[in-house]
Amino acid sequence: MIYKHMRSNTIMVIALTLGIAAGSPAQAQIGIFKKEKSAEDTIYHLFLDTVTIEARNLKNYNFNRYEYVVRKVYPLADTATALFYEVNSETATMKRRESKKYRKKMEKELKENFEDRLKNMSRTEGLVLIKIIERNTGMSLYDLLKDVKSGSTAWWWNNLGKMYGYDLKRGYSPSDNPMLEIIIQEYETKKGIQPRKPLQ
Repeated sequence: MIYKHMRSNTIMVIALTLGIAAGSPAQAQIGIFKKEKSAEDTIYHLFLDTVTIEARNLKNYNFNRYEYVVRKVYPLADTATALFYEVNSETATMKRRESKKYRKKMEKELKENFEDRLKNMSRTEGLVLIKIIERNTGMSLYDLLKDVKSGSTAWWWNNLGKMYGYDLKRGYSPSDNPMLEIIIQEYETKKGIQPRKPLQ
């Protein structure tokens, strides 16, 4: 009667543990118990079906995580990109004083639209937001800040970024994170978003 207290869910737990520990597809069996009575004792029979169990690839988590972040921050990045294009277009023929006044106005608009939401972003969300803006403008965030604000402002933010391991002068390169580029392309295709001509 050694099988009397076993349960099919116990077999499932053991099989899953073996599959995960191996780190590769593992064969396991699960099923149900049946019993037969004889003159001497009760005999239990276990009828099993073969199943394949695979350990989850951690890369799937990263992909899903980036996919979620891109869906969340892309609309913000797109709005910011549109404002950068507007600044670039409107100030092209302006005199320096007029341009400065206009840029201050746009800076205020950027703060009103983004400040609260940026404060609540995680580090990953902030970095992806920057990458999408750099990708869609064709400019590094350092050059964008220098253009919209000033060289000293860009320098200050770049030094702050370096404290968190990010160089604002580097700009966007698909080879730095191919997975992120794939996810962005898939998002743009799904939403019917057409790429803009780079600012420079």
